[in-house]
Amino acid sequence: MKRNMLAIVILAATLINLTLSAVIIFTVIPKAKRTDSLIEKIVAAIDLETESGIGKNYGEVALEDQDEYTFSDKMINLKAIGDRPSLAQVSITITLNKKHDDYKTVQPTVESKENRIIAVVSGVLNDYTSVQVSEYLEDINKDVLKKVQEIFQSDCIIETTLSVIAVQ
Repeated sequence: MKRNMLAIVILAATLINLTLSAVIIFTVIPKAKRTDSLIEKIVAAIDLETESGIGKNYGEVALEDQDEYTFSDKMINLKAIGDRPSLAQVSITITLNKKHDDYKTVQPTVESKENRIIAVVSGVLNDYTSVQVSEYLEDINKDVLKKVQEIFQSDCIIETTLSVIAVQ
């Protein structure tokens, strides 16, 4: 009699194991497949994002095909902290692509539009405090690049770099 009870318990445990295995197969595995496909889509989107964006052609332009203009030591107002005004001493570098179709029209006008470029930089920096400038310098450079490209109506300008020398 005890052997029969033991056989019944083993049979019941086996059936429960079989039932739980079936539940896992029909519920967990499809969700895992959906999660895997979602991860693949995210990875594909990240790969696309790294191939596009501002400065895409910067990496494709050889060093000898780049032309730089630097406007040194410009004093620009920053967003005030309370009643205290802030200033930044900034050096601005504009990089042009010599092989671009617009290079011959943009290059001669870069120096003559220095005041306009400084006004753009000033306009962007007015939104930042002295503490935020170093923190968001990459975003500031991207904003300045977009606005300078709008001034010249060309993507011949491939990079703008602001070097903050001093902040008061």
